[in-house]
Amino acid sequence: MIQLLSLILLACSLFASAQPKRVVTVATGEYPPYTGKQLANDGFVNHIIRLALESQGYQVHFEYLPWKRSFQSTNLGQFDMASYWVCEPEYADSFYCSDEIYKGNLLAYFRKTTPLPKWENIYDLKKFRIGATLGYEYVPEFHKAVEQGELDVLMVTDDKHSLNMLFNDRVDLVLLSDVAMQALLIKAFTPEHATLIHASDKPFLAYTAHALFPKSREGSLVLKNDFNKGLS
Repeated sequence: MIQLLSLILLACSLFASAQPKRVVTVATGEYPPYTGKQLANDGFVNHIIRLALESQGYQVHFEYLPWKRSFQSTNLGQFDMASYWVCEPEYADSFYCSDEIYKGNLLAYFRKTTPLPKWENIYDLKKFRIGATLGYEYVPEFHKAVEQGELDVLMVTDDKHSLNMLFNDRVDLVLLSDVAMQALLIKAFTPEHATLIHASDKPFLAYTAHALFPKSREGSLVLKNDFNKGLS
């Protein structure tokens, strides 16, 4: 009888451990090759996120939204987490930040015919018209300068539009990560276009990428800890 009871308990334990945990909903956006609905494995950052969660027994569903809406919707608790963001200090009241997922650089690209002079801070760029993409983070100082009218920035809906403006002399520089720029040039432009632009030696932003977990949603801290275990 004792042996039978032990076998039943063992079977129940194995069955419970084999059951997948709940589906984690992740708000994200399009930023090839990091994230993208049409990319293999949803892009390499989202692939890392999926692997980390699955290693802890979770299933994963990515919901693609405009970046600003993905952030706001997650903050309201409509999603379990958001991929992917810089962990800014002002987010601490609303989100738990994961450990580092990825490290990269955001660069200022300009036409070779109108090179960008040496600069130290964003206010050195006041005399240039900057192409930027709606919903992207950049840095808090950048958004503050835009709101105060101290930078001449033309916001557009996607990176392709922004880069087209650079090629057509509508802006003097655009802000994009080095990896995303290479992917965009390959996908949407000719090899000749790539020879027309250059990146500033000084990164506009050296960043680390993180997942955000809303404090408004019950269980976020547990999920963040599980995710970090999966990353390690």
